[in-house]
Amino acid sequence: MAKNEINRQFLLLKNIIRYSETAEMSVDISAAEQMILHTLPEELEKNAPPNFPELYFDFKQEYERFKDFILYDKLIGKNTVALGGGFSSGKSSFLNSLLSVEILPSDISPSTSVPTYLVYGDNDEVYGINTFDSKVKMDIEDVMLLAHGFGREGGEQEVTLGHLLSNLFISTPKQVFENLVLLDTPGYSKAETVGYSAKTDEKIARTQLNSSNYILWFVQADAGTITDSDIEFIKTLNPEIPKLIIVNKADKIPPSELEDVVGKIRNVLDIKGIRYVDVLTYSSEEPEDYQLDEITEYLHKWDSERSESRFAYNFKVLFTKCREYYDERLADEQKLHSRLSHILADVSLENDDARDYLNSLDSASKKRISELKDLKERLKSLQNDFFTEMKRIGDAVNIVMPEPSEIDLIRDKAADPKEILDAYCEKAGKNTQKALNARKDLADMISGIFEDIEPVFNKLAGTTDYTSELADEIEGLLKIDKIKFNNMLIK
Repeated sequence: MAKNEINRQFLLLKNIIRYSETAEMSVDISAAEQMILHTLPEELEKNAPPNFPELYFDFKQEYERFKDFILYDKLIGKNTVALGGGFSSGKSSFLNSLLSVEILPSDISPSTSVPTYLVYGDNDEVYGINTFDSKVKMDIEDVMLLAHGFGREGGEQEVTLGHLLSNLFISTPKQVFENLVLLDTPGYSKAETVGYSAKTDEKIARTQLNSSNYILWFVQADAGTITDSDIEFIKTLNPEIPKLIIVNKADKIPPSELEDVVGKIRNVLDIKGIRYVDVLTYSSEEPEDYQLDEITEYLHKWDSERSESRFAYNFKVLFTKCREYYDERLADEQKLHSRLSHILADVSLENDDARDYLNSLDSASKKRISELKDLKERLKSLQNDFFTEMKRIGDAVNIVMPEPSEIDLIRDKAADPKEILDAYCEKAGKNTQKALNARKDLADMISGIFEDIEPVFNKLAGTTDYTSELADEIEGLLKIDKIKFNNMLIK
């Protein structure tokens, strides 16, 4: 390597690691950080559900994404399209090909990978976020210069882009989707797999993808189909986020085999019950020979959609899961208290020791009921304090941060009503009068609710325009404020 290039690398390293006074947060987030890092874990962890560590991890990672938007305000008000998939599935190469410029490093190790946001801008502009949460101005050439590491002599460890930066933000006119943020994630890998890195940890990858509005999921064509680990991972993602499956590196296999691979992937996704937008083929080597036009059509469609921040939705998960845990424990304690009260009231116990023992159990149960009710009230107070503070921050930087209603999270657990009814009938006995009456009652209820809706709509067949008309009908009939259709989802 030339001496001038080495000097440039170390000057860049010095610029990245020094603290920049001009790159501080545009709004005071110290109160939020105190709540997130100290108050919430200290208050909740002692009486939290068993999976609290995972819930809290996701919560903190969501906050890191939120800080990204504060540090780089060009992300605000745009829909995020996250690129997901296994490490080295061709995500960066896809973006370079899509933008027709070598803007992202490819063929790098997991430890060098850095989550990168690509947005539209009139001029090329690159910022990195260093370990002090400071924004450091860079050039596109700098990204390539540091991508593969430098500073290694003999057996010493080299310094890489991943060691220096937590995120990259790139603004360029080459990114033509003005209302989209393209997020290139490092991919995911399990801790026990070869090449695992903290940057590709599946828990971090999950929060990155769940914070997005849309997902492009990459599968390598020469793998033959989508892997079981991909399927397992996708099933842990929010099912409401539209997912477009990209069969990448399609030039690696013959066209006849490629058609078979696409068919297999569709079949596996359908069998596993995973909703997806489409399965399309791509090759960064020969993009025009595959389904580039169809992919960009989806991107243009998403570019025209109204943006919706997912931060409030994802933050609420922690509070809702804790409340559900308290509700379950409270129900168990109330059931125990009720049984003990009946025993003590209905049974004549001549043995004083037995009665004293049952009374002690009942007293302990009542005490736990009181404690759980207090915990629920404290949780509600913490939740209100948190969202009040987050709304203050959101208002200051123009990030919409309402507190979502409980119904927003019920959708994550929503099941097919027919499946619920069938399960009930199975439990009650398919031929019992009770099961038959339940089925009839549900059918009557649904028929009654929708009896005044005209089943014929006037928009042209083959379009999605009918959804707004259908929404108007249902909103008026059921007196609901808003119905949202996700037209990109297909079964």
